[in-house]
Amino acid sequence: MHNPRWDAIILGAGVAGCALARRLAPVHRVLMLEQRSRLAKAPRIGESLPGAARVLLQELGLLERFLSGPHRERGPAVSTWDSDTPVWQDAITAPSGPGWVLDRQAFDDLLRDGAVEAGAELRTGCRRMDITTDASGWRVHLPFEGVTHHAPIVVDATGRSGGIAHRLGLTRVADDPLVCLYSILPARPDDHDASLRTCADDHGWWYSVKLPSEKRVLAYHLDINDPLRRELNVPEAFQQRARRQPLLSQVLGERELAPVHNHPAGTALLEIDNLASADKGFLAIGDALMTFDPISSQGLFHALATAASAHKAICNGFPENNDALRAFQTEMQAVQRRYLDHWQRTYAGPRRFSQCPFWATRAQGDVQTV
Repeated sequence: MHNPRWDAIILGAGVAGCALARRLAPVHRVLMLEQRSRLAKAPRIGESLPGAARVLLQELGLLERFLSGPHRERGPAVSTWDSDTPVWQDAITAPSGPGWVLDRQAFDDLLRDGAVEAGAELRTGCRRMDITTDASGWRVHLPFEGVTHHAPIVVDATGRSGGIAHRLGLTRVADDPLVCLYSILPARPDDHDASLRTCADDHGWWYSVKLPSEKRVLAYHLDINDPLRRELNVPEAFQQRARRQPLLSQVLGERELAPVHNHPAGTALLEIDNLASADKGFLAIGDALMTFDPISSQGLFHALATAASAHKAICNGFPENNDALRAFQTEMQAVQRRYLDHWQRTYAGPRRFSQCPFWATRAQGDVQTV
């Protein structure tokens, strides 16, 4: 078919895009377009899924496969936040259950395979997409194919970059300049600790957790313009600074050095009120709509949940039914308000560092406006 028509075109094949495609595909013609030609296989950051996701995975028909996968149940959380005295919280006390530490590659594969299994078509390597509208809806032209795809609905699921939303003229109301430095450390046979360890210091905060692969992630979050960032890009300096925290030193031991990666990590919020200004039939989900700070441990849940909300809007008649869009916007604005309230209260927690620039701006609720 030279100019195929679809019910929805989803731009991005990450967790949010694949979850929406999985929901839509049984009764809709769905095309997913992914910029990457090879989907990630290397270990990556983002390995926490709260117990509340169980319901969403059940709705997707993927819960049993997920539970039989290589993920492990999350252990207790321990932190040195407002003092040097560790505070423990047993994961079993979480209202929806303990949640999981993910094998992220296996989780991404599960969602992507689930979308294709449900009937969605996936195209990778779509580095250039020319996106326009006409009287019939959206036109997405792929120059490398010489094909123009048509649909009444286009969904931006491109992740934090929100590249499509920006191209269509939408702006962010906030973008926090937080960066995550992280290493995936080699496994140690004597590392039996299953806890999630979180520590605050004067420049930011650390966390470390053992992965299902038996490796350990070590991550530090600080401002992108902090001069310390350059110093900590050296693996030896990164591990040495982490060992200043007794809570981390206990589990790190002497390990082989591993590369330090940099990843944008701060809160980023699309202007939800103006979604319709991009043109009729446009939605954004997952990190393209709202990127949560890793301190919330809610990023992957949010991706699954916004996909569910977008599916509901489409089933309720979006884009022809304006009420469906308004209901989606109202729900997402409520999520945004709850998140920002929790974000500010969390960053106000380490009062011992309240005069340090990293903490002072965030304790005041100052998410940098773009």
